[in-house]
Amino acid sequence: MMSTELALDIDWSRTAWPQADGYDTQAILELSGWRPRPVGDAPSLFGGRVAVRHRAEGGLPGPKYQPAPLDHTNLAEAERILGAWPEALAQAGALLDEIQPWIDTSIPENARAIPGSSSHSEGDEFGTIMLTADHPFGTAQAIVHEMAHHKLRALGVQIMSASRIVGNDPAARYTSPIITDRKRPMTAVLHAQYSFMHVTVLDVAVYNAMPALREQAVFLLSRNVPRMEGGREEIAEHLEIADAAGEAFMDAFNRWSDATLAAGRAILDAEGYGLPEL
Repeated sequence: MMSTELALDIDWSRTAWPQADGYDTQAILELSGWRPRPVGDAPSLFGGRVAVRHRAEGGLPGPKYQPAPLDHTNLAEAERILGAWPEALAQAGALLDEIQPWIDTSIPENARAIPGSSSHSEGDEFGTIMLTADHPFGTAQAIVHEMAHHKLRALGVQIMSASRIVGNDPAARYTSPIITDRKRPMTAVLHAQYSFMHVTVLDVAVYNAMPALREQAVFLLSRNVPRMEGGREEIAEHLEIADAAGEAFMDAFNRWSDATLAAGRAILDAEGYGLPEL
């Protein structure tokens, strides 16, 4: 684990989003103390660095979710889609060591063309993500989504508590941009915002880099931009920053978010979606 002294030496403004030089990846590796496990003879992605395996027990709950083939074509296609955002592609290969694929059996065959996914990761299983492989773009989103959860945990923010960045009372509740049927701690709200901002950045990158997937990217942006704008306002109004690390991190994260949401809005305007301003 990184010592307190080394942690204080981190440039927290460079940990808010994937950096071209890998600075944030290295900081997260030091903070987490995690090192990838050997892939062995398992099928793999990301240049052989990330194993594709089934889970021995637990995972996404059945009978709705069932293990997917380890060589499911949507997994490799999802990696190709991540290539639209090179920094995230590189980061996934460095911060993940196992992807566990599932199929959502509740999705009708004629609906599998709609981009979406279900996914999950555990706080004590850094580097491992579970996701559905029903749609390649959805699978790519799930990879950056769950990777972002791992990153934020390493930076000191768990779902229900924080040792850094967030200073709000854990008993207080706020409106989440994603889970809308109940209010959640600010730590959970920030996790939702942070993970889905990664998803939104991917949507913008795919729109710009992959013309064949533009229609799907616009569909996803029409969902994610309004949600992230709402989350941005909730955090701006209610987040209590705990420390200097939080000040630097949130200032950078907000600038990244604002630039991404402006780009997403511009795409939707150009495509005639006309989303209402919040």
